[in-house]
Amino acid sequence: MERVREILRALFRRVLSDHGREPPTLTDVFVEGGTRWLGPQIGVVFSNGYRAWAPLQRSDEWRSSEELAAWELPSRRRAVCREAHLIYAEVLAAHRLELRQQRRSRIAQQIERLAQSFRPRRESALFFTVGRRLFDDEGSSEAQERGMRLLKENLSPLQREQYEKHRYFEVIGGRTGRRYRIRHGRMMNIDQLDAKGRQVCGWCFFPEGHLVAGDVMLAQKLALELFEAEALEVANRF
Repeated sequence: MERVREILRALFRRVLSDHGREPPTLTDVFVEGGTRWLGPQIGVVFSNGYRAWAPLQRSDEWRSSEELAAWELPSRRRAVCREAHLIYAEVLAAHRLELRQQRRSRIAQQIERLAQSFRPRRESALFFTVGRRLFDDEGSSEAQERGMRLLKENLSPLQREQYEKHRYFEVIGGRTGRRYRIRHGRMMNIDQLDAKGRQVCGWCFFPEGHLVAGDVMLAQKLALELFEAEALEVANRF
């Protein structure tokens, strides 16, 4: 039965690899006893219609039947189906943990690049730069979609709601507790707000490199939350 479990794990990992962040629900497991020409096989079926299967050896059938105390094909199928759902839950939990770790790693890399960019010198590319291209979204549509997806994954539910309704979201400064509003854009898109939500002034800073709007806004959010003073030291106030 352990070999059958390993086969199921391999099938589930293949499915999750193919479907990335939208894993389907396991709906059925089939066990076929084989024919004169074809050996036994085990397969899995998912809610989106995806199917995957793998061959079994005759010895796998005998061992699984003995361990599950299920000698008839229908009873063996039901027993394997119960076991498969437990295994899929285990593999799915590991898959989701891996995705979270990958996301944390990308965020950590963003923070590290951002921290290296925030150097207190006026000639830094972080400081205000005039140029029409900086007002427009840059990069391919695929890069822009990835940037927006990463941004939204790292917004709180309230920030995400603000952005989807108004194309801006508010951030609390990590050192001073001031309120900032980050509007969609790549430069001149940060407003400092007073207690009543009125604009006090504007700030302009952005990471080095030609990044898409989603990456820029995420970098601005992280900068204000994690190293507010350093960010404003190299920013242009307007």
